[in-house]
Amino acid sequence: MVGDFNDWHPGVHALTPRKDGNRAVTAELPTGRSHSFRYLAAGDHWFNDDTADDQDGPNSLIHA
Repeated sequence: MVGDFNDWHPGVHALTPRKDGNRAVTAELPTGRSHSFRYLAAGDHWFNDDTADDQDGPNSLIHA
């Protein structure tokens, strides 16, 4: 997961595999503001979160 909260640096918040086959990550975000983020997969494939609160241009947006 890459976003404004980690200065868009890949690898800071890596998704880890879960027993059900999905991947997950936990990140503490400052409250009272919105945060833009995207997921970066192997092969430099960027994608958004369909369950995010909103979209911010090409990015997903979450309201913390």
